[in-house]
Amino acid sequence: MKLYVCWGTSQIPGVREHPCKVAHDALLQADFQPEVIKVRSFGALPRALQTGGRKRVEDATGSKWVPALETDEGEWISGSREIVAWAEQHASV
Repeated sequence: MKLYVCWGTSQIPGVREHPCKVAHDALLQADFQPEVIKVRSFGALPRALQTGGRKRVEDATGSKWVPALETDEGEWISGSREIVAWAEQHASV
């Protein structure tokens, strides 16, 4: 499984939790160990200026924004809330 994130999975300064961290934490809590892929570039940039990772996310999900999860089965889940819900549904019990 691969988790595509912007720059990392740590908290950045700010009031709210960073979406990439939220998604990563939910996967870890559900006993998953995703490979973290840093796509780096900013999602609002034109496609020509995007990194290969962000282009892959857009091609698979229709959105340039991360976090996005690619499961081992090839399913894609886009967005931190959706990844959290998926992790809760698929958690090891």
